[in-house]
Amino acid sequence: MQVSQIQHVIYRLNKVQFMKNLKSNIILSTFVSAVAMMATASHAAESNKLQEAYKSTNVKSALINVCKDETGKSKKLSAAEVSKYCTCAVEADGKLTNAQKWEIQSTINQKKSPATLAFVQKQNKDLQTCFGPQLTSKLKSLTEEAMKAAQAAQAKK
Repeated sequence: MQVSQIQHVIYRLNKVQFMKNLKSNIILSTFVSAVAMMATASHAAESNKLQEAYKSTNVKSALINVCKDETGKSKKLSAAEVSKYCTCAVEADGKLTNAQKWEIQSTINQKKSPATLAFVQKQNKDLQTCFGPQLTSKLKSLTEEAMKAAQAAQAKK
């Protein structure tokens, strides 16, 4: 695999793990809505955008911009909310060490909730603080809608 592909896989894994971690926390299950919103983009297009972001001279800023572009497509959040969400999400993701990512993945592989991990609980609290009460509440509502829609779609299969 090329380095950019590995970085993309790591980024996607981190995002998925992050969503699972937060989903397991009742208050921050809201974060899962972002996955639903970002899923509107095609994987290939997102992959190219992420690859380009990792080639940037300011990777963090580029990742935030990719997040804004993809999250903004849903039109469920205002521009200010998208900006806040993406900044908080990318910064939180950037603070996870490889060892923590491995621990999260190992916990998930064991069919256990990563919410039991102390660093995940701290990260959830930090995200709540970063998002603020209004955005947290809105994300929670959007998550509940997305989960109901997903359950309804699953029931049709």
